[in-house]
Amino acid sequence: MESNPAIADIVMQALRQTCEVFYLTDAEGAIVYVNPAFERLTGYSREEVLGKTARVLKSGEHSAEFYKAMWATLKSGQPWRGRLVNRRKDGSNYIDEQRICPIRDEKGRVAYFLSIRHDITRERQLEEQLNQSQKMESLGLLAGQLSHDFNNLLTIIIGSMELIGEDLKPGTVGHKLASEILRSSKESANLIKQLLVFARHQESKPVEISLNDPVKELKVLLDNLLGRNISTAYSLSEDLSKTRIEPEQFKQAVMNLAVNARDAMSGSGAIMISTYNSGPEGLPPGIPARAYAVFELADTGPGIPKEILTKIFDPFFTTKPKGKGTGLGLSSVYGIISGHGGEVRAGNRPNGGAVFTIYLPAIQA
Repeated sequence: MESNPAIADIVMQALRQTCEVFYLTDAEGAIVYVNPAFERLTGYSREEVLGKTARVLKSGEHSAEFYKAMWATLKSGQPWRGRLVNRRKDGSNYIDEQRICPIRDEKGRVAYFLSIRHDITRERQLEEQLNQSQKMESLGLLAGQLSHDFNNLLTIIIGSMELIGEDLKPGTVGHKLASEILRSSKESANLIKQLLVFARHQESKPVEISLNDPVKELKVLLDNLLGRNISTAYSLSEDLSKTRIEPEQFKQAVMNLAVNARDAMSGSGAIMISTYNSGPEGLPPGIPARAYAVFELADTGPGIPKEILTKIFDPFFTTKPKGKGTGLGLSSVYGIISGHGGEVRAGNRPNGGAVFTIYLPAIQA
């Protein structure tokens, strides 16, 4: 290229105009060049990073040993390829596939490193969502089969204990034991019912409604359910699109979310309930592009730890102490919403607290 300035100029134009991130560092890792794609992805301007190392992008997601191994490979003159979680200037993380190639000088010494990066954040989100959907589908099939089998057994036990209880004298030890067995069996049957909801084996009769209607009907009940130390604010869209769902099941989903928020806040805080229209653009990864009626419940609690976000809807998963929760409340929400062709997502608010968002297909007027 030294003998052909025109080609060199074309190469530089390509680097400036490509959507792929390119940047060049010296042998010690100090940045000497970044292309515009780098600035767009990271939020840092060229002037802000020149002379600095790529440590400005560190997210804290990788160990010191990870970087030590990477640099050992590069210092040996070998290219390195891998996946990195980095941090933008605004503090948000992104994932990129990165290739770093040593550039040698006339004497064969490594003088520079050329880094080529491809942002795969959205691809990873879609991949994780697909894995989550497949896992939940498998759990649903297993839960459905087990629930039916156990339900049949419990029906026999409950019926038998009711007959036995009638033949025993009230107040006797035998009658008390029979009553306790009957109570425990009915509690187990209720758990099985919740599992059937998760497995989408519960009969439903969806009707065309505005989600605002069941939300308004629940206001008094929610106030009593949440207690005086939790305030509830509502922001309901006046032009909310209608959707099809069984109203009582939707109410159950809302109450389960509210109870989950109450427990996360230890009985004190605030809950924000809102409805609005969304789509087909700007939807989270994994949600089909179309119009939705959206219900959202946010709280002022501690939020959801990142490590449990992918299993928060799993049946029997709970962070509560033993005996304090069944782990079926959120899985029931998942079953109800997915059973009506919708999607539910869990996340954290930027200013703290958890947020659960329900997307139900809108009926076009």
